Amino acid sequence: MKIWIVHAFTDRVFTGNPAAVVPLERWLPDGVLQAIATENRLSETAFVVPTGLKGNYQLRWFTPATEVPICGHATLAAGAMILSELDPSLEVVVFDSHAGALIVRNTPEGYTLDLPRKQRSPWTPDDSVSAALGGVEIVDAFVGEYANVVLDSEADLIALKPDIAAINTTIRGPRQGCLVVTAPADEGKPYDFAQRFFAPGAGVDEDPVTGSAFADTAPYWCDRFDLESVVGSQASRRGGFIRAIQTLSSVRLLGQVAVYLRGELDSSLARLHNRVEDHPEAPKRKKRRERKAKQLPAIFEDPMLPGLENPSPPTSHPAPPEEPPAPRIVVSEK
Repeated sequence: MKIWIVHAFTDRVFTGNPAAVVPLERWLPDGVLQAIATENRLSETAFVVPTGLKGNYQLRWFTPATEVPICGHATLAAGAMILSELDPSLEVVVFDSHAGALIVRNTPEGYTLDLPRKQRSPWTPDDSVSAALGGVEIVDAFVGEYANVVLDSEADLIALKPDIAAINTTIRGPRQGCLVVTAPADEGKPYDFAQRFFAPGAGVDEDPVTGSAFADTAPYWCDRFDLESVVGSQASRRGGFIRAIQTLSSVRLLGQVAVYLRGELDSSLARLHNRVEDHPEAPKRKKRRERKAKQLPAIFEDPMLPGLENPSPPTSHPAPPEEPPAPRIVVSEK
């Protein structure tokens, strides 16, 4: 089984959002897929299986903690690896997923990804949301794929010190424990807006670059700035950029990828499905020998040496030698 680690929405390694891509011949049990994703310890691991139609694959995404219904950067990474390395003759790949049909194309500027465009609904967050973000002022809010809040400036966005546990308990929907925070770019920046994405509900405290979150924020900023396309920056430690164009039914994201690792998973992983939840087996030990009576040397086998059949009882000290009797003195009278 091949595996790639791809840094998505960037043109260089060690930036953007890392995702693992694992192509399979057929689906493994969910427990094995989750165990692989947990072991990878990346925000997403994408698994793809061919459907039999050329250029068409089934796609599923797993975080280290759970399976998720949609993921942008791992979809872009999976599409890029299929188009560039698995089947370079293709120009378009179509993924069948829980989020519907997702299309990745290879273009001279990079790879494009079409994500569903969710209807935007107004939202009035209560004070607990502002408190979870350190008391920052929220100037607007809406709900799409995620709960989204808008701040006044990029400086406020970068300075955020969120309470991750509070976000996990405060944000109850549409995706529990997932919150997008966005703001207009500061004057003079080469992009139009910035954002951060917190997702403790999916097992990721802060995601580096989130394509599905850009599918929420890009149409908002297109409408607010009256633009057909916008460029967004994710203000995470790794950082990344996305150009987005909104269509009538989708949001088209344009980004690049950088391959960090090309490797191979051991084939034995496909055989773990019957015992993936078991504890490891201890190595077999040698059978313990039975305890035997200590064997004395042959000299001690006979109870007594010849001539010592009736020994005298032992004493702590040897008896002193017998003294000769004192001489008898006889006195005679004369």
